[in-house]
Amino acid sequence: MKTIDAGSALLGAVVGTNGAVLDEVSVLADDFSEPWQGKVWEASLKLRRDGKPVDVVTLAENLPEHYGGDVMKLLEWTHLTYGAAEYASIVEHHGTRRRLAEAAAAIAALDPGLSSSEMVDRAQAILGAVAERSVKPRYRFVGDMLDEVLVAVSESATFVPSPWQVLDRAIGGFRPGAVYVVAARPGVGKTVVAAQIATGLAEHGAVAFSSLEMSGPELVQRFISERALVSVRNLKNNKLTDRDYGLIRDRRDVLMGLNIAIDDRTSIAPSDVRGFARSLSRTHHLAGVVVDYLQLMSAPSKEKRYEQVTEFSRQMKVLAKDFNVPVIVLSQLNRQSESRTDGRPKLSDLRESGAIEQDADVVLLLRREGEQPNEQLIIDVAKNRHGETGEVELDWQGYYSRAVES
Repeated sequence: MKTIDAGSALLGAVVGTNGAVLDEVSVLADDFSEPWQGKVWEASLKLRRDGKPVDVVTLAENLPEHYGGDVMKLLEWTHLTYGAAEYASIVEHHGTRRRLAEAAAAIAALDPGLSSSEMVDRAQAILGAVAERSVKPRYRFVGDMLDEVLVAVSESATFVPSPWQVLDRAIGGFRPGAVYVVAARPGVGKTVVAAQIATGLAEHGAVAFSSLEMSGPELVQRFISERALVSVRNLKNNKLTDRDYGLIRDRRDVLMGLNIAIDDRTSIAPSDVRGFARSLSRTHHLAGVVVDYLQLMSAPSKEKRYEQVTEFSRQMKVLAKDFNVPVIVLSQLNRQSESRTDGRPKLSDLRESGAIEQDADVVLLLRREGEQPNEQLIIDVAKNRHGETGEVELDWQGYYSRAVES
């Protein structure tokens, strides 16, 4: 049977059953090979939703005049109601093949000036759109899911604990598919916090750490300092003592086992972060993604910076859901917090885009109070979709590149 015949037979079955077939099959208007068939399908659905008869008279009344002749032809097919499901399958199959052919042409026409990762990302988006349109509606009743949910809630929580129990009590740890924004003014400790979070996630799998601000060796120095309790100043100034070397030797196995992959390119787009995560996930179980930091990302587009950062934020949300891992995104705050008498940052201080706050599941605003040796790192849980907001106090130990519970 030709595709056009399958489409006419399906529409004939719709007319022959006064629209009842519409409740039994699921196709899209653009699955039909002929535009007029798609128009008739849409008009039939509308009549069915409105509780009106679905026949050649009502269809002709609800379609442009030049479709009248096509509608009348459906009377030739109304006796084939028994095969409606098979006709729908044929129409859907050819519709999917047609969209795939169009997607292949669109991929072949991609701008050759795009980077490899950008081309792969665009191609996946094009094919993903085809896949989404080809997925049939899926529904489940509460009774179908009840036992599944009860088993899930009786098991251990799926979130990954943070390095600090006091923070876990506030946010419940890091949940797969969620975005966590860690924001502060420069020099407060964003990277230190991100590095500690990364080491915690690395106990559960590989972590993709995109370090746009700090080089790979500089970041590894932070890990050495925090894991081996070696002064980060000694590491930076190449002044390690015999004691330092001894501490590093004692903790070498721990450092070698850190399951953290570092991409320290300074000019990357969200597609590069996705490509990095995808590559790592092919050979390792991916436990999380860390990006340091959002505003340093680049975009090939000429859009305004606000629009670019808005898109960066949205892509991080998509990344978290697609890979089903927590994504930790560092962000700069503007200078407004510094002009306040109490110096406390607010959500409105997130720099360059309100979308960062909107897309984030949890926003952690950092500030430091007090003086060494009693300096505190305050983590303000300013937004939390998973629980309460509030402040968490940690002891700041900058010389070891870490913050610890009191």
